[in-house]
Amino acid sequence: MGAAQQSTEKMMADAKSMMGMDPTKMSETFRAMTQKSMEQSKEAYSRMKLAADDATRALETTMEHAHQGSLSLSKKAIEAMRSNAEMGFAHLEKMMGAKSFAEVIEMQTSYVRKQIEMSTDQSKDMQALTQSVAQDMMKPGREAFQKASDAAKH
Repeated sequence: MGAAQQSTEKMMADAKSMMGMDPTKMSETFRAMTQKSMEQSKEAYSRMKLAADDATRALETTMEHAHQGSLSLSKKAIEAMRSNAEMGFAHLEKMMGAKSFAEVIEMQTSYVRKQIEMSTDQSKDMQALTQSVAQDMMKPGREAFQKASDAAKH
């Protein structure tokens, strides 16, 4: 045996007697712990990546719902303005054909009543559409939260 090998064997024997443990087994234990730590890190990264992907998809869907909802609300508002303008022009045409002041008062009273009814209906329609848009916008986030909660329980 060479001097280097004897020296290595002596160091191993000294380490074993000092620590009460074989250094080769210690190295194997350390390697196993490192391997397990790496596996746990990879698994945690995979879960985190999956959660981030889910959150991104939920955000994209929410933004798409917000965009579509905004378009729907804008269309509904334009439709209401158009109806109001058409009703106003029709009223003006009728007013031009009035024969007496009493007829003007009657037409104006009827117009105001119709305008109030139409505004009430338009407000109800806008409120229902707004609630629907809000529900659609919240749905992806709510589903993502529920999925994350369920995953955390398991």
